[in-house]
Amino acid sequence: MPWETTPCNMVQRVIKIVIDEYNTCRGASDGGGYQGFSQMMFVDPASGDLPECTDVIPELQDRILEAVAEHKAEVEQSQELIALQGESKIHSDEVIMTCGMCPMVLAFLTKAARRRKFHVIVAECAPKHDGHPMAKSLCSAGIQTTLIQDCAVFPMMSRVNKVIIGTQTVLSNGGIKTFVGAAPLASAAKFYSVPLYVCTPTYKFSLVSSEEVNHHGSGSTIVPQDSNLTSSVNVVVAKFDYVPPENVTSFITNNRGIAPSYVYRQLSELYHPTSYDL
Repeated sequence: MPWETTPCNMVQRVIKIVIDEYNTCRGASDGGGYQGFSQMMFVDPASGDLPECTDVIPELQDRILEAVAEHKAEVEQSQELIALQGESKIHSDEVIMTCGMCPMVLAFLTKAARRRKFHVIVAECAPKHDGHPMAKSLCSAGIQTTLIQDCAVFPMMSRVNKVIIGTQTVLSNGGIKTFVGAAPLASAAKFYSVPLYVCTPTYKFSLVSSEEVNHHGSGSTIVPQDSNLTSSVNVVVAKFDYVPPENVTSFITNNRGIAPSYVYRQLSELYHPTSYDL
């Protein structure tokens, strides 16, 4: 499944943790000063070469296990940390629009609804119609909810204060690879100058570029298998939508709000330069 980038992100993050801990231990053994720190940075980021981790450091394994445990705890708490920001991002009597079913967005809106009264408009997100369970869950949480067809997104956008969606992947250029239906939703929001916020944990930030986004699913999702149409017509079904960075206002992450133009900096903090060529 080449469209699943999260496992690759996690592996690349662990590579960064191992290299950082090795450099830290090696720098401490060399004296720990600025001179020792400069000497331990023997990897040229432009070269893309992996460091030669040949020194035997007894405490390295324990340090790596501790750092990986911290990262695991951060991943497990990411949804809760994002949901806690709901009260500061949503104000009373606002109209929020979303699309499809996203547990991250659901937790974000549900948490905000404890102190805020607002209205959520949910696009049904055909052909899977993931918006139906999303609308049901929001309604069960006591949130005023309206379910609309995807074709009604543009005329309804003029009444909306914010658009809040989730994503499958945050791409290296600041765009997002997300569910089908998000692209027209983001275009309508940009036309009406409505801010679009993307709820996403940092482990979904990927080194994948926008050219690698397009993947196609089975045509049976829109055309029944017993239909005569499939034998004479080539059916192409997009698996994801691409939303360019200029249509995204901000990413709401478990660490902080990040603008699309700042994604490159976030990637440099998450991954080692050698991961760019993996």
